[in-house]
Amino acid sequence: MNILTIPWQIFKIASNKQIRRNHSLEHATVNVLEERYGKTLKIGGLAYSNGFSLSGPDLPSPYEVLDAAREGIYRMTKGETSLALHPRCGTSIATSTFLLSLGFIIVLSFSQHLSLLNIAIVFILANIIAKPLGLTVQKFFTTHADISNMSIIDIYGKPSIYNFPFEIMINPNRTYFIKTTSNKNMLFWFSF
Repeated sequence: MNILTIPWQIFKIASNKQIRRNHSLEHATVNVLEERYGKTLKIGGLAYSNGFSLSGPDLPSPYEVLDAAREGIYRMTKGETSLALHPRCGTSIATSTFLLSLGFIIVLSFSQHLSLLNIAIVFILANIIAKPLGLTVQKFFTTHADISNMSIIDIYGKPSIYNFPFEIMINPNRTYFIKTTSNKNMLFWFSF
């Protein structure tokens, strides 16, 4: 299934500057939260053209998340563009793994060494190399560190979807959506 979905996700992110900017702010928010707590937090996120969502069992209150997002914007506009990169970015690791695997499989097929064992080795090798390569993928394809004209509109709680009635006791994930806009869009809204 990933063979079909990952290329589309790569294209969608790489071709939409606003999604890449929100992806940067998503990473900045998580980086600020992890700095504040002094540890790695179990938080995941997804970027969209109108904002980003965060979820996970370690997600703090919406006020802390909103404050971290605002600090992320402030610090990035003051030059801390490294906040746009996160070492555990699932999108970048998946992109790197996919591209490396595809490249290795093409090489194997042209060299006529394509076998099930070699494909398994390719996937293992791609997963090992993908994490460090993921930072490069983030820097050039999945994030855009210039968020100088971005503003946060609001934060919304989203209900978590559980498969079983009692899963909420086992996995109390919170989910927030942080809605963003560019300042030029805000000026347009207020010009009426």
